[in-house]
This record gives sequence, structure tokens and C-alpha cells, in this order.
Amino acid sequence: MSKKTAPRRSVTAAKPAAKTVRDDAAAGLERMLSRLLTAVASGDPLQAELETATFMAIPSATGEASPEQVEAFIAKFMVDGAVRMRTPDGAALLRLLALLGSPATKRAASQGLAQLTRAGIYPPDWVTEAGKPVPGRAFRRYDVLGDYETIAVTFSYGEAEHVVVAQLDLTGLATADTVGVFPDPGELIEAMNRDNEFQRAEPIALAEARRRLEEPLARCDTDSGADASLDTAIFLPIARSRVRRLPAGAQPPQLFTAADRAAAVDEFLHSPLAAEAVAADRESTRFWAEVLTGYGGRTVGEPPGQVGPHKLAHILLGHVPQIFAVTPARRQHLEPAVTAWTRWSAARRGLDDAASQRLTERLPDVFARFDQAYDDPDAVQIRSYMADLAVSDIDVSWLADQVGRRMFALPMPEPGDTGPRFDAGDPQARRARVEAEFAGCSPPDGLTREQFMAAVHRVICELWDGDPPETFGQASVLYTGGIDRHDVIHALAGSAASSALR
Repeated sequence: MSKKTAPRRSVTAAKPAAKTVRDDAAAGLERMLSRLLTAVASGDPLQAELETATFMAIPSATGEASPEQVEAFIAKFMVDGAVRMRTPDGAALLRLLALLGSPATKRAASQGLAQLTRAGIYPPDWVTEAGKPVPGRAFRRYDVLGDYETIAVTFSYGEAEHVVVAQLDLTGLATADTVGVFPDPGELIEAMNRDNEFQRAEPIALAEARRRLEEPLARCDTDSGADASLDTAIFLPIARSRVRRLPAGAQPPQLFTAADRAAAVDEFLHSPLAAEAVAADRESTRFWAEVLTGYGGRTVGEPPGQVGPHKLAHILLGHVPQIFAVTPARRQHLEPAVTAWTRWSAARRGLDDAASQRLTERLPDVFARFDQAYDDPDAVQIRSYMADLAVSDIDVSWLADQVGRRMFALPMPEPGDTGPRFDAGDPQARRARVEAEFAGCSPPDGLTREQFMAAVHRVICELWDGDPPETFGQASVLYTGGIDRHDVIHALAGSAASSALR
């Protein structure tokens, strides 16, 4: 149907509908703002924190807001709005934003509060207690197979107690995937302390709770809206502020070294559980044992062989396809070697029959999906970045650093990019990618295009190899300072080439 023959009412009908949506959104925003201001006026620190965090999380409800858009929303509707109020409650809201906000929000709120105090407008006394509740008790509930744990810590404002809870995903680097704050902790703590077939509970010291929570909460990313729930986006700033109230100085976890992991592999290879797999193909059995045992090396305190069913799937369908070149012989030996290693892991940890069965029951499904995961174009692309580094007994923490540096030097194709992939392990393919990226750049004054491009290639090679390390150090400083990656390399290349000509 052409534009001329299309019913005109379909166009005009959209206008009232769009206006209704905008009006509804504005009304909803007004209601939430009213709740926020009522909470601030009440003088209840916890309620004021909860409503402030809820308002801050409004952009996260769409799941599409960028970090910059979130900051702009908070600046417009909260910081600027609180300054325009020119009241003690507005000053209190600015104090709460300085407590709970991002570094940019903290700076803006502090500047706004300074503006009000210069005009003689001060926050009420109660707000000085916000963010300073007294820590009480801490509890840990954990999966005996090693995939998850939940940490709960109580805090008190006077007689009023509340609890902060975080569920931690331990399949990769420990990350908080669910965060909550509950004003009435009694029922939740009672549930936390119930054992069941595959979970155990225990009280822990406050310092231990801080050690277990601090980094996982820092890794929890709600900016992108991916995976994280809206509740987690709301409660995360409060949880992070509470963890800073906990004492430091917990006993550090036991350190397991590469030698410990090598000893565990040797123990497995000589165990009766490995005998059949070793007899069929010792080299491939060792490969899979080193890969599985070495995975724990990315986390301080994780003993060799500590896996659960979710972690096994994560290793075999994510970690391995993205890192290791698996020969046909190793692929053929995947099932017997990994099954033997998993049973050995269960026996080594003293798991009972039910837990051992739980650990191994998903393996057939994982084995069936391995080829698809290994041949996935993204996995093939990522693997090419590590072709010269990834051996089965590699230190995976060290390897992660190398990959991060190399992907800075030569980024992966954008998600959804259907263009041809490239072999990052091929120097000529890398050179062609660099030529394509920088061909349109204007050389700095005093440099020919040839001199500039030679310097760009040299910077990319230094970043790729990590030699000298100072190049990546300089790049990191510039990038952290807000300079785009392309512009960082442009600047480093221009500076190096200009220095060489002096």
C-alpha cells in the first residue's frame, strides 16, 4: 500500500496514543518522585535510601539505557531537581545521592549540596546517620557442589534491623547475580539457616562476609540491563555502601599454586577412576585433566577440582571453546576423560552418592552440545587471539590479562556483525585490519602517511606482544582518562613517530 492510499486515520490515531504513553510516563515519574520526597521528609534513613535507589534505577527498567543516559537522568531529575527545591529536604536528597551514586553522581551531588549550603540551606540532622547503620550478624548458605553461595548481613538503625542479601554465582569469577535489601530480616534469616540435601548454612564473621561480598558486588553490572533484575539494580548501591561498613582484615583464603594444580592432575592420572581413560589415551586424558583442574586458578582460594554441574557446563561450553585448540583425538576422548575426572573430583571432595550423581547427571547433555559451542563463529574468533598462548596447563588468570590486552590492540567484530571473520593469530590478517581502521586518518603535523602508518603498526605489535609493557601502560592511562581506544593508538603512534624524527 502506498503512502497516498494508506488510511490517514492510521497516522492521526498514533498521535493521541503516543501522547497517552508520554502522559502516563510523566504521571508515573511524578508518583515516584512524590514517594521519594515523602520518604526523605519522614526522616527514616533506610526508607529514604530505598526510595532514592529506586528512583535512580528508573532507566534500568527499560533495559536499554546506556551508563551515560542513566547519569543524565539522575543529573536532570534528581541532582538539579534537589538544587531547585532549595529546601533542607533537597539538601538531604543530595546527601543520599552522594552516598549511593556513581562517582559522577557523587561529584554532581556534592557540588549541588555545596551550592545550597553557601545559600544557608542545610540538610536535616537525621541524614548524617544515613549510610552508617551498625553491622550485626552474617550468614553464609552454600551449594556443596560449588556453583553458588548466598551471603546475608544484618544492619541496624537504632532498634530497626534490616538485612542485605546477595546470591553469588561462582561458575566464573564470583559475581553477585541477585541482590536484595529487606526491612524485616527474621523470616529470611530463618530460611537461610535451613540445610537441605545439597546446601549447607553457617554463621560467618563480619570481616569474612566483607571478603566474600566486596569483589562480587563490584563485578555486578546493571548498567547494560542484561541479566540483572530491576530489584538488583535498585538494591546494588545500598549493598555496596553497606559492605564498606563491615570490618576488613578477614583471614585470607588458602593460596593454591600451579604446583598444587599439577599435583592434583598427577593424583587423578594415577587414581583407579582414571585407569580406563588413561589406558585408552593418556595424552588426551592429561589434556582434559589439566584444563579442568587449571580452571580454578583464576580464583584465589579455589582448590583444584572444585566444580559443580553449572561450572562444568561453563568450562566445557564456554571456557574451552574460546581458548583451546582441541585436536580430533582430544575431541574423541572428551567424554571418557571428563567423566572420569568428574567422578574423581566427587570422590576427592567426599561427596555422597546423591551429590555425586547431581554432579555428573548433566554431562551427557554438555557432551552433546560441545561441537556446536566449539564451532560457534564467535568462539573461533576469540580462540584465534590465543593460538600461540593457550596450552592445557596455562595460568588462566595470566591468560585473561593477555587476551584483554590483545583485544584492546585489535578489537573483536561488533556483536551482530555478519562480515567476514579474521584469524587474529595471523600477522598479515592483523596488519590488514589495522590498515583498514587507520587508512582514513590524517597523520599528525610533520609526518607522512607512511611514517604514521609504520608507527601505528609498531604500537599495535607492542600492544599485541606486551613488549615493552610500558606501551600498554600508557594506553591504559589514556583510555581510563576517557579517550577512545582508536584515538589512544593514534596519539601513541603520533608521539612515537614524532620522537623518532627528532
